Amino acid sequence: MTQNSPSRMNVRSGLPIRSTAARYCRHGIKRGFISGAASILLLSLMACRAVGTIPTITLIPSPTTTPIPSPTLTPPPTPTPNPSPSPSPTSLPISDARLVRGPYLQSVTPNSVIVVWETDVPGSGEVAYGETDLYSARATDGTIGARHAVTLTGLSPYTVYHYRVEMDGALLAGGGDFTFRTAAGPGQTAFTFAVLGDTRTQHEVHRGVVERIVAMSPDFVLHTGDLVEVGSDPHQWEVFFEIERELIARAPLFPTLGNHEGDHANYFEAFYLPGNERWYVFDYGPARFVCLQVDGFAEFGPGSQQYAWLEDVLADSSQDWLVVYFHAPPYTSVEDGYEEIVRQVLPPLFERYGVDLVFNGHKHNYERNEVRGVTYVVTGGGGAPLYAEQEREPTQAAFALAYHFVLVEVNGGWLGVTAISDGGEVLDRFELRME
Repeated sequence: MTQNSPSRMNVRSGLPIRSTAARYCRHGIKRGFISGAASILLLSLMACRAVGTIPTITLIPSPTTTPIPSPTLTPPPTPTPNPSPSPSPTSLPISDARLVRGPYLQSVTPNSVIVVWETDVPGSGEVAYGETDLYSARATDGTIGARHAVTLTGLSPYTVYHYRVEMDGALLAGGGDFTFRTAAGPGQTAFTFAVLGDTRTQHEVHRGVVERIVAMSPDFVLHTGDLVEVGSDPHQWEVFFEIERELIARAPLFPTLGNHEGDHANYFEAFYLPGNERWYVFDYGPARFVCLQVDGFAEFGPGSQQYAWLEDVLADSSQDWLVVYFHAPPYTSVEDGYEEIVRQVLPPLFERYGVDLVFNGHKHNYERNEVRGVTYVVTGGGGAPLYAEQEREPTQAAFALAYHFVLVEVNGGWLGVTAISDGGEVLDRFELRME
């Protein structure tokens, strides 16, 4: 496996590459884009490996180092008063218990969110929350234990809330005040999210990528899989959550399974996701997000439960944007054979139902392919050793050998995507527009 220094990169990208391609979506709306890119197989095909020698530093063209500005956020609506005020922070003692995981946010909707955390000793769990750090409301999980998952309900759409977690009426050591934003409802058309993947090794690289994302303040985060190296190892999950803590305490995380998770129970114990948690769907503002399990452990071809479900949620969508994400990509310039199976099964559905954008991981690089009106983005630069390009895909629009994440901005009928390295350099930028 070839390893590359975090600061080294090889970039091939047009900034922007323009295309006049257009297509008709499921609603009969013509969409143009302006751009700058089944059954279980033997798991050996899913083994991640680097191929070839990583080239010396080449930047074509030289990326800009100008920071990407965060979008202007819509002011929150008027808060709904709660008659049961929470005690002020100064009125609470400090608990002897300490946080060992979290808090982190799951399954946000316009009116709810799940707050998850774990302590070193068992006790009762409670969340104080409100639109200011005076915390106007409280919610309790009603059980005694070390792991807690408390659902906050009755929230206002796309509104910033403060929260803190407590145990037995005391502040937790290692805790504090955090904020999050509830999901955008149908009337909120502007929001941002981040995408990263393959964070399983090289933890300082992973940490650097996360710090960059935190600085961008996305509303939520997608992870394209391979969160850890060995899904059965509890310690690796502790490392993952420690690195991600400052991000996912503020931005809800929606992950997908990678082959390195190994379909292990540790994944399902850690996350509280919609549906069956393997494949699921959620709507956010004018967009529908569809998560699939394409990791070598689940069937996804015609006749499978997942395939039938996918066709239903794509056909049923009335959202302006359709975004799908899963681990193993159908289009990649680092081939291992599995992509051929994925390519035969999923892209025909994506084209039939007007999917706009597909995010994948598995290959440790950045790559964009434009295929028959669908944009496919591989974002696997979250920490695992980089994979050099083998044979360039004929549909490739951009490629970068760099640790990175992707920032996506949505504003009504406009969607902008920027790939940003762990050093803050723009690797690729493109736009999609509805006409």
